[in-house]
Amino acid sequence: MFERVTGTLLVAAGETAVDAAAETVRYCLMAGRRVVRRGEVAPGRLAELGGYDIRASFFDRGGYFGRVASQTANARLAGVVARRFIDGEMLFNEPYRLRLSATPTGEHDFQLRMVAASELACVRLEDLLPLQDRPVSTAALEEVAIAALVARVTMTQVMVAFARGSRFMAFLAEGGEVKSRSVEALYSDDPAAAIDAANRAEAMLLGGGSALGSTNSSTPPLKIYLGDLRSLAAEPAAQRDVASREIEKRIAALVQGGDALLEPELYGLKYVAYRWNLLEPEQAQRAWAWKIAVPTVGAMLAATVAFAGLAALLHMGNRYTEKANALQQAELDAQRSKLVARVPPEQDVRRIKDLTDLLRQRDQQVRVDHLLSWLTHQVPQGATVAALHVFPVGETPPEVVRPKAEGMGGVDLLSRLFMKDDAATPQALPQPASTLPVRGAKAKEGEYELTVDLVLPGTYERGESLAAEIIRRLAAKGSFKLGTLTYDAEQNRSVLHTQMTVLAEDFIK
Repeated sequence: MFERVTGTLLVAAGETAVDAAAETVRYCLMAGRRVVRRGEVAPGRLAELGGYDIRASFFDRGGYFGRVASQTANARLAGVVARRFIDGEMLFNEPYRLRLSATPTGEHDFQLRMVAASELACVRLEDLLPLQDRPVSTAALEEVAIAALVARVTMTQVMVAFARGSRFMAFLAEGGEVKSRSVEALYSDDPAAAIDAANRAEAMLLGGGSALGSTNSSTPPLKIYLGDLRSLAAEPAAQRDVASREIEKRIAALVQGGDALLEPELYGLKYVAYRWNLLEPEQAQRAWAWKIAVPTVGAMLAATVAFAGLAALLHMGNRYTEKANALQQAELDAQRSKLVARVPPEQDVRRIKDLTDLLRQRDQQVRVDHLLSWLTHQVPQGATVAALHVFPVGETPPEVVRPKAEGMGGVDLLSRLFMKDDAATPQALPQPASTLPVRGAKAKEGEYELTVDLVLPGTYERGESLAAEIIRRLAAKGSFKLGTLTYDAEQNRSVLHTQMTVLAEDFIK
């Protein structure tokens, strides 16, 4: 099926002017060098054989192959020169189609190589081909197709002897072009008659015995037998040389699955140059457009299928994503329902908030009992607490009634007792367990001012020693602001006045 769409369909129509009523034509469908299918078919069914490219060969008894000198290579002017030459030689007495190429032979000289066929033969061929339905790209004379096949193995001059039924022709092929041709009819199946015809043709083509021209060469050219004459290669009378037989072997190797020696006018169509195409230019352009359209449509179809597949994949992916999102949403909704179910009612929330506020306020209030218990354990034996006041930082302190001590004035123990003997810097007091605010900082909740007055019996030296010890002990949970010692000589006692800041949280437990 793939070869039917992409293969090349080769058609051998024969002598269309005579075989116009023929029921079948020979064909071959090729993929590269491989023969996919070959046989015979009615001309009306050629369109059913498929093929990405269709090429056809035909025979015209009045066909012309020649060369003429010219002083121009311009296509239009060269065509005028060639037609004047053909018309002057009276080679055709009817309309004809002409194809040519110009080869330079000097600074201003050119040689025009011409191929011409009657318009009637070309039209008969076009009537056989499905021009409107299939991409028919080439129509060439059988001699041109055979010369193109020979050029695939050698570019030197070769004499080709070819027969198909009673039709015999011989021509010189060189570089893929036909130099001259001889045609006659065979009236006998005797191989000797074919050999004699080949010898006559050779003498005429090489010896100048033809008006078509000669080679003027004393060296016999290579000679090959093709078509119905391929069996003569083994005849002793054919006088074959090794080089000629080697050419035939190489031609046979060009095709896989077919006999290129038996049907050279069919398999040579693959190699015919476009300049020898006898179809009208409009038909050649139509075939070219067909060739462009087929892969374009195929590419568009493939792109459509690819986009459709991609769209299907995206749709499937979206469906899967939607399902996954739906499952995830359902899971989130279930979790949210569980969390909402665990949230207490608003009334309970208010109660919890009130309770929390009460607990917070309690934590921010100092426990006097704990404070007194702690203070009792810090005061050494013999010292007596004379006055104690506790109030929040920032509030107006209550009126303080202090014990009287007449005698030696108050001494600032915070700067005296904790000064080093050899420096003016006071020793650092022990830091409390909790972080206390720096003096002058903004008060915060849970901070309290604590003032304690203690009576210390005994001499001043003893009172100073006890005061120093008490300050060191109290500094574990308080930040001292004041610490003065007053001595009363009459009563032989000292009075320690202290003021410090404590945190309620240090006296919760």
